[in-house]
Amino acid sequence: MSAMIEEATYCAIHLDRETGLRCITCNRLMCPECAVRTAVGYRCKECVRGVQDKFYKAKPSDNAVVFGICLVMTAIAAAVIAFLPFGLWIALILGLPVGGAISEVALRATGRRRSRQSHIMAAAGAVIGGLGAAFVMGNLNNIGVLILIGVVTFAVYGRYKMTL
Repeated sequence: MSAMIEEATYCAIHLDRETGLRCITCNRLMCPECAVRTAVGYRCKECVRGVQDKFYKAKPSDNAVVFGICLVMTAIAAAVIAFLPFGLWIALILGLPVGGAISEVALRATGRRRSRQSHIMAAAGAVIGGLGAAFVMGNLNNIGVLILIGVVTFAVYGRYKMTL
């Protein structure tokens, strides 16, 4: 009886790593670092990225629109909170709904299109807009305004990271 000798196989990306794991979509060899676990089995990062690309249909101007809307609306919200009594409590109670409303306005303005950077642009717009308004109004030491900015940023970031 002759023994079968198997030839060593290596990851398509990391050529120094021996593996027997293959992508279920393209049959590419991959090491555990390159493998992405999905509901149907392991896939390579390139195949997963190809599936995810169908969700990202943003136009080149959409990121600027998202940034601008989040910037302006968070600045307005921070300015309003600065003048309200019990601003800290109002920021804690209304921060998430305000952030949700801001992200919904931005989503509708772009026709619900997203890019891979939409969540970053939304969060950056919220932070810059809120801190800019607080700085101009001299309210950088107002804890209610700072809490509002943080909660709104969390809400818009999270809303854009949600799957459709």
